[in-house]
Amino acid sequence: MSDAVATFDPDPEEEPSARERLATLLERRLDIPMAVLAAVWAGLVAYELIAPREAMGALGIASNVIWGIFALEFAAKLIVAGRPVRFLRRHWPSVLFLLLPALRMLRVVRALRAVRVLPAARVVGSSYRAVGTARGLLAGRLQFLVAATGVVVFGGGQLLYVLERGREGALATLGDAWWWSANLAIASNLVHEPVTLAGRLLSLVLSAYAIVVFASLAASLGAFFVESRQERAAEEDAGG
Repeated sequence: MSDAVATFDPDPEEEPSARERLATLLERRLDIPMAVLAAVWAGLVAYELIAPREAMGALGIASNVIWGIFALEFAAKLIVAGRPVRFLRRHWPSVLFLLLPALRMLRVVRALRAVRVLPAARVVGSSYRAVGTARGLLAGRLQFLVAATGVVVFGGGQLLYVLERGREGALATLGDAWWWSANLAIASNLVHEPVTLAGRLLSLVLSAYAIVVFASLAASLGAFFVESRQERAAEEDAGG
């Protein structure tokens, strides 16, 4: 499976059964379509934050259709993989994010929107899905790091916009929020002081992510140079 929603993870010490081989084949066949849907869904979630009121109905329908496809995919993976309890235990965040859109049909949704819980959860859910997709499709560590950073910047900006829009002193546009997020997640540079506690906590998370990214890049470069030196040394020994 290309994403975090339904990745199949058999025990490497056991011989794969026919069911496990079928699950692996299903994951590979769905990699690209689910990656495209994940990107489209993330874009829809972002656009809903700034879309005019008359467009909300169509956006809601499109978002619900994509959510339905994700739910069907998860159900198929659950059935094919076997061991449903183990599967659900390993993928409980995916279950949570799949259940959140159903709250739109409940009365409690108004209260959740009032405290911005549901919009923020939708942003986190779409980002989680996108990172899982990148993990499945991109084999290289550096490639995944670049893709994950793009998702973090995209989702971090949306999250700040959701948490602080309408507040005095907050960033006025989603574009400004993305600029703020990019500075923090890439360079740990705070170009704007959030006005809410949640926004400040988000700043700390993005700053910590920037440190992790820098450390990972340094480790990757260090490993590259060490391997190059070892290869040259082996060639010199062979030539000598």
